[in-house]
Amino acid sequence: MADFEPNILRATPDDSEDLSRLSTALFHLGCPAHTPAEDLLAFTSRELTAQKFREFIDDPGNAILLARVSNRLAGFALVAQAPAPQQSRADVELRKFYVDTPFHGTGLANVLMKEALATAEAAAKAGIWLSVFSGNPRAIAFYQRWGFRIIGEKTFVVGKDHQQDYLMENETPSRA
Repeated sequence: MADFEPNILRATPDDSEDLSRLSTALFHLGCPAHTPAEDLLAFTSRELTAQKFREFIDDPGNAILLARVSNRLAGFALVAQAPAPQQSRADVELRKFYVDTPFHGTGLANVLMKEALATAEAAAKAGIWLSVFSGNPRAIAFYQRWGFRIIGEKTFVVGKDHQQDYLMENETPSRA
């Protein structure tokens, strides 16, 4: 249980700048330590912009859930209707899941994940999938506690750096 009461709400276009800032600040934490800074910058300046988040928000197949603590953006989850790679039949992706570092270990991630899975389950017909850097044991263990299991691998490109991600799937999110 969280040590505080986070406010979980749907993102609006007005949240795009905050989403871009937070995801850009945290993105490197989910990558290998050796990822070159120029590759991180190339990725974040192309994929984590306020404009990209406005597009995500405007797409009716997506839901971005914000976790606010004392009106501060403390984390967010992006749930997208998106078919999984061939290894899975899942049709909803947990595309982004970020919790700001001051809130690590506070229970906020569990509160946000519970809401994200409820949102995903409402749209899913065959399950929920995600990808996570294969060298991020903390994130992998967190997802496993929520019922996700490793079903395969894929290459994730950050700038010119090719990284190995695990594909994970949760076929029965309500039982997590």
